Amino acid sequence: MAAAARLVANPYDLGGLQAIGRDDQVLVVGTGLTSADIIATLDRNGHRSRIVALSRHGYRPRSHAVLPGDPIGDFISLPSRSATVMLRRIRATILDAKRRGEDWHPVLDAVRRQGQIIWQALPLDEQRRLVRHLRTLWDVHRFRIAPQVADVLDRRVAEGMLAYRAASIVGAEQVDGRIRVTLRPRRQPTQTTETFDRVVVTTGPAHADIFRTNTAIADLGRMGLVRLDPIGLGLATDSQGRAVSTSGRPTDSIFVSGPLARGSVGELMGIPEVTAHAERIAAEIHQWLGYQTALRRKAS
Repeated sequence: MAAAARLVANPYDLGGLQAIGRDDQVLVVGTGLTSADIIATLDRNGHRSRIVALSRHGYRPRSHAVLPGDPIGDFISLPSRSATVMLRRIRATILDAKRRGEDWHPVLDAVRRQGQIIWQALPLDEQRRLVRHLRTLWDVHRFRIAPQVADVLDRRVAEGMLAYRAASIVGAEQVDGRIRVTLRPRRQPTQTTETFDRVVVTTGPAHADIFRTNTAIADLGRMGLVRLDPIGLGLATDSQGRAVSTSGRPTDSIFVSGPLARGSVGELMGIPEVTAHAERIAAEIHQWLGYQTALRRKAS
């Protein structure tokens, strides 16, 4: 079998997933929500061999709370201008919640709801520190899996049929119809090699790589109409949602809505946040169109 057939580059390729045999040893690249869904799907399809889930930190997503609760914590009345101070406040709130019989879920729910104000209160250097040191840890608590999926992962780990690894891929090659992968474990100078029957990529979109993956936005970049935000999360925008050009000035006729704007806005990945942001940008566009219409009428 060709190496391409053993690589499932698109985790939503149902045909590729169904072609994975019951006894195939599988490497899943990525340990986020999509990874969890893929492992649960393979388990449901009768897969009973070894699965290794790989990412730079090796974290697996946390589960949703069994019972919903009201958010706990106020982090915006006096917003922190230090990522370290904010982290301490969140940890202290979690400890206080535990003393009252609550867990971490409602505290992180409060952080999510207040996330945009928290983010915008931080100076640029602190935003960069937060992304560099805490983004992965935030993601595994922010993007949670269903308890049923968590049960599948727990069972497979207990059975020795699922392992989470913190490592980077150095190289890969086809050897005797299988894929041999060279890995560099996190914070270790040595490399290791392992061989798998199948590799499934679940790393998701790379917003910082948008110029390479989206030709339309790449063209706007070459024209100087848009640029990456200084943190590397997507496109730079101003307070009205307009794209910032390479000259540093807003591009009047280009507005950015959704996750690509999160470097400027903050928490902007969940449906409630994306919806609210889209409504705000729609209002900005409506106002801009009204202004343009008034200019044309004045000119005529």
